[in-house]
Amino acid sequence: MLTGWLLLRRRHGRPAGFLSGTALLLLSVLGLLALVTGVQQAERLAGPIAAAIDADAYVSVELRAVSDAARSRTPSRFGGERYLVSAEIEFASHDGRKFEAATPVLVLGNGAWKSVRYGDRIRTAGTLAAADPGSAEQALLNASAAPLITGTLAAADIVNGMRSKFLGMTRTLPEDARGLLPGMAFGDREQQTDELAEAMKRTGLTHLLAVSGANCSYLLGFVYLLAQSCRAPRWCAAACGIAALAGFVMLVRPEPSVLRAAVMGVVGVIALLTGRRRASLTFLSVAVVVLLVADPWLANEFSFMLSVCATLGLVLFGSRCSLWLQRWLPKAVADAMAVPIAAQIFCTPVLVLLQPELALYSVPANVLAAPVVPVVTILAMAALGLLPLLPLPAGWLVYAAGLPTLWVAWIARTFSELPFAALPWWEGATGSLAAAAAGGMLVLLLWFVSRIKREWRAERAAPSRRTTSERTRPMTKGARGRGILSEIRDRVRRPRSGHGPRLVAWTLAPAILIGGLAGWLAGPAADAQVKDRWDVAACDVGQGDGIVVRTGPARAIVVDAGPDPQLIDSCLDLLGVQTVGMLVLTHMHLDHYGGMAGVFEGREVSSVMIGSSKPELPPAAAAELRRHGVVPVRGAAGQSGSEGAVGWQVLWPDENAAGRSENDSSVVLLFDVPHEDGPDLHLLLTGDLEAEAAAAMLHGLGGRIPAIDLIKVSHHGARNGGEELFSQLQPQAALISVGADNDYGHPAPEILAALDRLRIPAFRTDLIGTVLVDLREGRAVITDAG
Repeated sequence: MLTGWLLLRRRHGRPAGFLSGTALLLLSVLGLLALVTGVQQAERLAGPIAAAIDADAYVSVELRAVSDAARSRTPSRFGGERYLVSAEIEFASHDGRKFEAATPVLVLGNGAWKSVRYGDRIRTAGTLAAADPGSAEQALLNASAAPLITGTLAAADIVNGMRSKFLGMTRTLPEDARGLLPGMAFGDREQQTDELAEAMKRTGLTHLLAVSGANCSYLLGFVYLLAQSCRAPRWCAAACGIAALAGFVMLVRPEPSVLRAAVMGVVGVIALLTGRRRASLTFLSVAVVVLLVADPWLANEFSFMLSVCATLGLVLFGSRCSLWLQRWLPKAVADAMAVPIAAQIFCTPVLVLLQPELALYSVPANVLAAPVVPVVTILAMAALGLLPLLPLPAGWLVYAAGLPTLWVAWIARTFSELPFAALPWWEGATGSLAAAAAGGMLVLLLWFVSRIKREWRAERAAPSRRTTSERTRPMTKGARGRGILSEIRDRVRRPRSGHGPRLVAWTLAPAILIGGLAGWLAGPAADAQVKDRWDVAACDVGQGDGIVVRTGPARAIVVDAGPDPQLIDSCLDLLGVQTVGMLVLTHMHLDHYGGMAGVFEGREVSSVMIGSSKPELPPAAAAELRRHGVVPVRGAAGQSGSEGAVGWQVLWPDENAAGRSENDSSVVLLFDVPHEDGPDLHLLLTGDLEAEAAAAMLHGLGGRIPAIDLIKVSHHGARNGGEELFSQLQPQAALISVGADNDYGHPAPEILAALDRLRIPAFRTDLIGTVLVDLREGRAVITDAG
């Protein structure tokens, strides 16, 4: 309706103006996108596939993979790895009927899906479920069968072979180079260690491992100049560049940021041939509209948003930022700093939606890393081009491209270890608006600082200009009439030469110093409050367990490590734990041992106790223990010991653990935590013990167990953990270590109802976060870590 009204105004000769013309264009684009979205949504759900999704039906399908398999960060409930594959259903069978479909799905599969690559055609079976509204995928397919690969697209097969050969050649590189080079070349992060990935994230360098417009620009420019040096016509050089770009997109996979950069590159080449070289904002707008018309669901992809925001920042603010900085810095330095500053200002409001923290050292880290990025990209692309014909020289180029990545790794590790490398920030829309406001303040600060320099230069030059012009110029009648007022106004507006910058400096310097000192002291002071007010902590490690018992200053016993090394490492940092007297892995499910590397990170671990129904440990757990030279001891009933003043004893498993399930082989520990101002705290940690084994343990103890003050509810509050333990032991309080919005329905309503019926207060990590138990004034005080 608005579009029609604007068209009628133009038709009847009324001036449209800039605003109405812009509104007409925007409304037309929105109408086009709405139409395309409706048509594509109808195509996705055409036929019986819609009913199958609504019914959560079990189907046999033929798929085409549109991504490589990626390891899921969410562990399987059975302890194995899970892999995610984006795919499109081409045929499906349900209720004895086979039908065509064109439905994008996200496949969740076991380790057998690890080898799936882009372009593979696959037969499998599984259960469909509707995806979240607005997702790029229409449904989730929980695969119950291994993938049967029936073929691969010819072009994808060639590209997959080149990627595999390239990855094989990186095996001779140092570990950091082996992890970074494939990512910087074509976005493959599979060989990157978790520790390096965390360092890259904390310093704002992760984008170097996601192929973007910079990589496309380097490739286009290199091929175009190479063709021109061979005296090729301009149209031929442009065609060579576009062809190379198309191959590059196939190589790195058509991800949102790559597609945006590639389309903008093609539009830019067309502009170059037609003589319109400076319309960067127009190119970006055309690229975004073209991509959204082709795939409207890109609008929900964070990688697409970040790519567009970064480019928009460079287009709108990059050159202006450089000019402002050049008033204080050499041009080369100003240009290098302007790029990350402009990109960071425009991207941060989106980044904090993904992770509510600010990478404080992102700009200097990016400035230092920037010089090696084009070198790595061009050498890697040259190596890929030579691979099919000259593998030996290609190997030399791979090695040459890998060495500069060590510089990037060093920067990431060095800056990530500095104080306040990642500052906590508000979550959600509040955090995004606050980040936008902070970006606006930074722009104003840069403008203000540049004005100081310009006015200071103008003041220094003013006296000489006045002596050569104003003193010799006769005063006109009008000037005589306002001479006194002009002189007064000049004196008020302009301070004496040199005093303006000094006044600003003396005003701002104390404020900056005081503010910086307050921020520097506030962080450690807040951390110190947490480090000094806990005796037992249930770390918020997501869907898993991570219990910490304090045994002395900066010392603790850690029972289970959760699924994610970063989460347990961050919690132990918050608690100030530097030495782990004993690490207990109650049983070998990934949500209990998966974060083990985070416990070892920067800490001394004296001993490790494990529980398992199997004689051998999972390969990942065994490898991590070997890496740190630790020989684990298996926990068994009757073992006991002490760490500092804290005593512990193992109540379970008994000698028959080998015949039980993994959950029922959990090590159950009783802790005696002393307190000088009151009675000791008796803490019972139960792993994932299920109801039948819990009853057997209580029967075997025969009442030889003290009154329990605090119990960790077994198996994250699952129904199969039963009520036996807390109904018989009648603890004063219960801890439930569980992930928010988990897929398993933990904690079960029956367990919560039983705790409520017995009037046992439950403290849940999904609702509270990290739970702290502080023994003070003769009692236990339970709080959160905030």
